[in-house]
Amino acid sequence: MSGKKIALICAICIALTVGGALGIYALSVNFAPTTITLDTSRTYQTMNGFGASSAWIYQDLGNVEDSEFKNKAIDMLYGSEGLGLNTFRYNIGAGGVESDKYEDPLRGAESFFIADRFDGDYSVFADSSNYDFSRDQAVRDMFERALATGNIRQIVFFANSPLYLMTKNGKTHGENEYDNNLKEECYEAFCDYLFVIVGHLYENVVSKYGENIKIFISPVNEPQWKWGGDEASQEGCHYDPKVLAKFYDVFYSKLTAYNQENSTDFVMDIFESGNYKMIKTSRTKFNEYMTEFEKYPYFDELEHISLHSYGADTSKYYRSTFAEYMAKYYPQMKISMSEYCTLIDTLDPSIDMGLHCGKVIIRDLAMLNVTDWNYWLSISKGVYEDGLVYWQKDNEKDVLNVYKRYYVMGQFSKYIGEGSVRIKASYSDVLQFNGVESVAFANADGSITLIVLNDSNSEREIKIKGAYANVKEIVTNADENWKISEYENAGKFKVSAKSVTTFVFTK
Repeated sequence: MSGKKIALICAICIALTVGGALGIYALSVNFAPTTITLDTSRTYQTMNGFGASSAWIYQDLGNVEDSEFKNKAIDMLYGSEGLGLNTFRYNIGAGGVESDKYEDPLRGAESFFIADRFDGDYSVFADSSNYDFSRDQAVRDMFERALATGNIRQIVFFANSPLYLMTKNGKTHGENEYDNNLKEECYEAFCDYLFVIVGHLYENVVSKYGENIKIFISPVNEPQWKWGGDEASQEGCHYDPKVLAKFYDVFYSKLTAYNQENSTDFVMDIFESGNYKMIKTSRTKFNEYMTEFEKYPYFDELEHISLHSYGADTSKYYRSTFAEYMAKYYPQMKISMSEYCTLIDTLDPSIDMGLHCGKVIIRDLAMLNVTDWNYWLSISKGVYEDGLVYWQKDNEKDVLNVYKRYYVMGQFSKYIGEGSVRIKASYSDVLQFNGVESVAFANADGSITLIVLNDSNSEREIKIKGAYANVKEIVTNADENWKISEYENAGKFKVSAKSVTTFVFTK
């Protein structure tokens, strides 16, 4: 017998042996309980919280005369009976409604700056008397209602584009794809623009609701993308790595001076990366930006790097690759997941869509160690998968609807609070043949939260070790939303098919 035939037979035997072993393993985990072991001595990131943004629809919703309707929308998001979100992302407009003609006008936000005051002298942007703070009133109305819940602990003021008066083409998106649209001579003016607006909102709005709300300013959003050309449909600005690193240097220096002069503690947030996959899916890779940033002194002062999970979606490969990269080169850098939606042009109310979102959350928490997790839009209209709460019509009457994604997110946001620390949760089904994933946190009040996602079509029995005696169980599946049960811990638990179950253990 030839050597090639012997090698082929050996390969077949090995494949059958391995395949048989995996088959037996798969059968065993499908019929035997999975054991999850909690270890509070092994800790990871500390959570700041969960949130969503004010972008787009608040410009309409804030103008609705029905105050109760607006309060209901906010309570569904930020109220304790709703999602209990504690992070509000406020979109600072670039004047797109003034300068650009979008198919959807809500994608171009109103600017506070009075355009007639600009005469070519960029110093006017540092003078607050050149701003009209009666503008953007609809968004401010919703902002105050959210603050009034008392649950907001941090605010991210973010800009999708510089004000159009500072761009090369006079628009809030590039003339061509991948244009660096911000004029270099306007770096300081753009900083002044943001500081005047954030300073006013902080002093006149935020400060009324407490002194311990943390303020972040994020001047750039998704700089990798092209943000220009004939298909540009919303405010956005591309920055090449060297350009962006240089702008952040100016921004950080100006912010440091502003904080000293005004006794504030605003924090620079960078860089809202739309793509953290370590491949060349756009003109530049994530690491090319990081390489440029670390050339400047501000890099060592950063609290965290913010990114979006759009590109990676539910992929474990991209998360593990990125996590290895960060652990190797920037082990002390915290990570904030500041935007996500499923980018599907339809509205899927099913539990499958809920579980899809749940996988993104659980993998961002467990694999990327994110300290924050934010959905993109708080409120949406239409049938695009981009919102948590949907403002719709029912027989010409305004209604607010939510779908399984909302309830799945609540399984996390309602039970993982500020100060919760992720702990080790190891489970016996290491290859996840039974469709179960989990993540666990030790909470500030001494309780432990364990979240178990079961994506299989069968009920699973789970053994949990290291948990406390009393259990509060919250379940969202195809038939139930946030169903609560309380009982004593007997060591074994059943999680229903296609579900997310949150267990809160107390002594």
